[in-house]
Amino acid sequence: MAVYTALLALMLCAASSAAAEPFTGRWEHRGQNESGLWLLTHQSKNLVRFQLELSRGAPSYNSGWIQGAVELQNNVGHFRESTDRGLCEITFHFQKKRVELTQTGEYVGCGFGYGVLATGVLQRTSYKPPKFCAGDPRAGDCE
Repeated sequence: MAVYTALLALMLCAASSAAAEPFTGRWEHRGQNESGLWLLTHQSKNLVRFQLELSRGAPSYNSGWIQGAVELQNNVGHFRESTDRGLCEITFHFQKKRVELTQTGEYVGCGFGYGVLATGVLQRTSYKPPKFCAGDPRAGDCE
């Protein structure tokens, strides 16, 4: 009986943990000419830590990368950061199986390559907690 009770408690704990962190996982959008958006997220309460990689694709193959955290209110988070290039603003609209990103503010504010914007709808590809890179994922410094 004790084993059954412990197993039940573990299952309830896992279920409540999953419900408390519904936006942890991997997300992606594949566009034309190899363009795309790849997003890793880990939610803890109402804070979502993220790493976002972007690519414009052919013919220029410009790309970008950024990381940060957003505080959620009604499943929406606003990232805002001042850089040496200007103001970077990205809004995250989370739903169970997709997230919509909208970049506003100054075009070059986030420091992405020419024509690269953090705007699009990404589909969830995994619910597992991702491994974050120590820096730019294009440099191969991932855990």
